[in-house]
Amino acid sequence: MATSGSVDFSVNRDELIEAALRICGVLDPETGTATSAQLSKGAEALNMIVKDLQTDGMPLWAIKKSTITLVADDKDYSVTDMSIDRPLRVIQAYRTDVNSSVDTPLEIVTRDEYINLGNKSSTGVPVLLYYDPQLTDALATLYVYPTPSTASAAANTITIYYQRPFEDFDAASDTPDFPQEWYRTVKWLLAADLAFEYQVPTDKVDRIEAKAQLAHQKVLDFGQEEGSVYMFPDERMYNG
Repeated sequence: MATSGSVDFSVNRDELIEAALRICGVLDPETGTATSAQLSKGAEALNMIVKDLQTDGMPLWAIKKSTITLVADDKDYSVTDMSIDRPLRVIQAYRTDVNSSVDTPLEIVTRDEYINLGNKSSTGVPVLLYYDPQLTDALATLYVYPTPSTASAAANTITIYYQRPFEDFDAASDTPDFPQEWYRTVKWLLAADLAFEYQVPTDKVDRIEAKAQLAHQKVLDFGQEEGSVYMFPDERMYNG
């Protein structure tokens, strides 16, 4: 026997919707075809699920990198200026000395910590940053502290790693913005969502939800990065 030699299996938006409707018993498993109304409602539910899945955390396949060019006396940088989609969150950052190529980790602080900083206009070499996500690219802003001086802006760049948003299903032929191991999970989550709208019997809804939750947890466990965990005391809590 010979294997296919390919690993490019995929499904599109409408195939996912029809698969979910078959699970719910709305479509005949062999000959059923979704109506335009069913596809429209299914696409709406599917996109809501995609946005909800963003709250799972930071999947490795959705982490992107972007480099920020520092500007003297400029402490805030909008996502629009960085030419990237609005990050859901910034998870890591470092400063690179352009002359030595040495990278220095930057501390990512909360809004409360940033607000409580003293003179935010003081200049120097940035050591920390705060990301304010807001709702649009134009409003989402990354703040650095201290504000880059002329010398530090010229000598440094900042690189961030961030969780990007998942792409929408806009067209019937759109494929998932997920790795292949997520396709089954998305299908069952969609079926669980649609089961209520199509008044599927309660006992069957329970079984669909149980399979959806099991599939979801399985891919979440698989997507965790393996590595060591280190804990250090926060030196800011101690007085010199």
